[in-house]
Amino acid sequence: MKALTRNTLLSLPLALLIAGALPGQGWDFLDAFTLAFCFTYVGHWVEVWLLKIPGIETPGGKFVRVLGWFAGGLWCYVVARWALHAMGRDTTQLPALIWGGLLFVALEFVVHGVLQASGKPNFYSGQLQEARYQ
Repeated sequence: MKALTRNTLLSLPLALLIAGALPGQGWDFLDAFTLAFCFTYVGHWVEVWLLKIPGIETPGGKFVRVLGWFAGGLWCYVVARWALHAMGRDTTQLPALIWGGLLFVALEFVVHGVLQASGKPNFYSGQLQEARYQ
């Protein structure tokens, strides 16, 4: 439940950013929040699974982790598109699929930068924090 609450709260500012980045397409806040929530919540599980790979903290493992973020971002974007389609939105207005992977990689770099600034284990320091299923 803790992960759900945290990721819901993280989705709010990200949704504002998405709504501002895609103006003029008839987007409302719920659409942007749906997109943001898919990236924060599904993305959390992508990170949990990636941290379970042996040797992920090594330099080669970091490369694998970034590739995993990209692939996970593609899935986050696909899930978001499915959710928006289920809500009756026209998803043809959305950017190409590759942008989902790029957005998620950028989001992870920012999140890990914040973790490093607060002294917590992160991608940049090479310290692993075993993510718990919460």
